[in-house]
Amino acid sequence: MAVFGVGGLALYKAAGGGSLPGAQGGGDEEQQILSSDEIATLLNGRTTALKSGDEEEFLEPFVGAAKEKQRKIFQNLRKIPFAESKYMVLKQTGDGSDEWGSDVKLTLDVAFVHQIEGVDVRPVSEWYRWAVEKESESAEPRISEVGGSPGAAALANAVYYPAPWDLYDDMYVKRQAHTITVSANKNAADADRFAPVVEESAKKDLELWGANATSVANTPEGFLVVLEPDRKTYTKLYNNDGDDLGWDAGESVPMPAFNVGNGGDQEQLQYGGARIKMDSSTSRFTSAAWRAGVGDISRHEIAHALVQPQDPGAYGNDEKTSIRAWVVEGFAEYVSYRFDRAQGDERVRRGLAGEDFTGELPGQDFEVEYSSVGANYALSYLAMRFLAEKGGEDALFEFVVDHYRTPTKLDQQLQRAVGMNESEFQAAWAQYVRSSI
Repeated sequence: MAVFGVGGLALYKAAGGGSLPGAQGGGDEEQQILSSDEIATLLNGRTTALKSGDEEEFLEPFVGAAKEKQRKIFQNLRKIPFAESKYMVLKQTGDGSDEWGSDVKLTLDVAFVHQIEGVDVRPVSEWYRWAVEKESESAEPRISEVGGSPGAAALANAVYYPAPWDLYDDMYVKRQAHTITVSANKNAADADRFAPVVEESAKKDLELWGANATSVANTPEGFLVVLEPDRKTYTKLYNNDGDDLGWDAGESVPMPAFNVGNGGDQEQLQYGGARIKMDSSTSRFTSAAWRAGVGDISRHEIAHALVQPQDPGAYGNDEKTSIRAWVVEGFAEYVSYRFDRAQGDERVRRGLAGEDFTGELPGQDFEVEYSSVGANYALSYLAMRFLAEKGGEDALFEFVVDHYRTPTKLDQQLQRAVGMNESEFQAAWAQYVRSSI
């Protein structure tokens, strides 16, 4: 399953926010006691301390419960191989001045800008809100509260908070050649058991991609995968207490690049990569056939993450201008079952059992187009399988990449891939489906 969002500073603009602010000066009767330089020092000091591994320096401005929470986060962050990590102000509420020269409080919406080595092709961000206080002009500023940023409340699931390093008191990390598998330390034994299957799935996906899309720029070399057996915690990951879909066993969460979209122009949106989370309490992980189940969902979610950087932020509900859902999910299903056709056939059989097939390709809303989510996934898989059988696997990969990049040119893309326009493709595919069920 893939989910989609908007990112960078464009999100604040979309939610009614402004551009990056600095500390504003007070009026003639107000005394500036928390300056923009001090705010910059707060952020730069945390950036430097995180890179150097100086825990006490990192924690120095935090007080109370925030300090102990940040201690755990610092220790978790140090387990991740960051190519880049820094703290930057997104938005400031309060101007750092006070008429009486004492007891100043303000809030900072802070982006933790980071790029995981081998995973992200561009820097991405997670958004926090800091409560900053300064008791007097001579006192040092203190950070008394830290949480997820609510600064874009209408788009709260796009602040990418909390990450696993925020949720877990002690984060287990297993690094392999193509994957970083993460869990709570209390679940380390299970994560350690599943991690080799996740790694093998990544290797297969990358080899398949390399054989068919070797010239595609900005392809991830690795993937961060979070395994979480508690459903409430799984739902919360990267979702800021969002709603539970109820049926998903895994998600590839797209991570918008931080350094683009400042003007709010979604046509210019870029993605740095994705974060994969999987519910390890589902039957894919707990049944006797868990190796096949873990491999199935891992290949699916990793396929989403592989192609994510090609997305210009064009996923939505408009059938004409958005990346088609049947392409998004069909491609991931195709990659998943590419190594086991019999398993793919079983997926089709279960998904279409009792379904009234209309001959129509699935639309953008998988929960209503056909009577079950499974039917939409099965039909999307058959669309990709038909395309590969008709035009060749290299044509399938070229089609998917081109469609992600320019979703308004579906007819031309299908013509190049299989020599049919959209209506011709749908008619031929419908006949193929009927012969397959």
